[in-house]
Amino acid sequence: MTSKVLTIAGSDVSGGAGLEADLKMFEEYGAFGTAAVTCIVTFDPNDGFSHVIEFIDPEVVTRQLESTLAVHTFDAIKSGMLGSVENALVLAEKLKTNELPYVFDPVLVCKGAGTMVDLKDLFVDNLVPLATVITPNLEEAATLASIDPIDSVEGMVEAAKIIHGQGAENVVVKGGARLAGDDAIDILFDGESVTTLRSRKVNEKLVNGAGCSFASSIAAGIATGLSIEDAVVSAKEKVAHGIANCLDNATGVASLFHPAARTQPSPDVRVSVD
Repeated sequence: MTSKVLTIAGSDVSGGAGLEADLKMFEEYGAFGTAAVTCIVTFDPNDGFSHVIEFIDPEVVTRQLESTLAVHTFDAIKSGMLGSVENALVLAEKLKTNELPYVFDPVLVCKGAGTMVDLKDLFVDNLVPLATVITPNLEEAATLASIDPIDSVEGMVEAAKIIHGQGAENVVVKGGARLAGDDAIDILFDGESVTTLRSRKVNEKLVNGAGCSFASSIAAGIATGLSIEDAVVSAKEKVAHGIANCLDNATGVASLFHPAARTQPSPDVRVSVD
């Protein structure tokens, strides 16, 4: 039987991130994906490709969720950029009425825009406790955990334990290329043990869509029957191949190439698990 996954996210017209990335990753697992759109991100080529984010009316988001949840029976749900307090609350209410695995990518900043969205308290109160897996990057993890900026694996573990204490079942803190050193490091904390995932950094480029694709890959892995740890390892591998084969574009931030693990795997990608 074909697995089905729903993403609630923004649309990124560059194609590297947002719901466009999510749907591509779902298909890499042979899963059927649908999307509810929370906002539309566009770029101004006459102003250094600055971002413009237009939020979808919460009533429209509600109708999208009610429609797709009535049409399909899903195996997992993933959320990305929600963009507004109202949209986050709409999602929280819908999640409370089902017990589907929920992968929460707590987007607080739009890469390239550099603006933090003031959703921290709402996330902690309403969405973190519902998460089967939450996938903050270093900045998001520090914000959610209310700790100093994270610059070490020890800091990642500290943040993961705090966020787990806020109610998330499993916490993946993404160090990726932002952590100093030769390795891209992520950690998984399940409430009992810490699992460290390492892979060599394949390039120094800033890549759009890595975080979105990591979370959506985890969701698709869970939907298709993988354990949490196996889904996280699979996601790291697929995203690393996508980064190694990323596509340059006019914005200056490269686009992740989602099918790379299948179509042109990089010999430099190796994921180790401790």
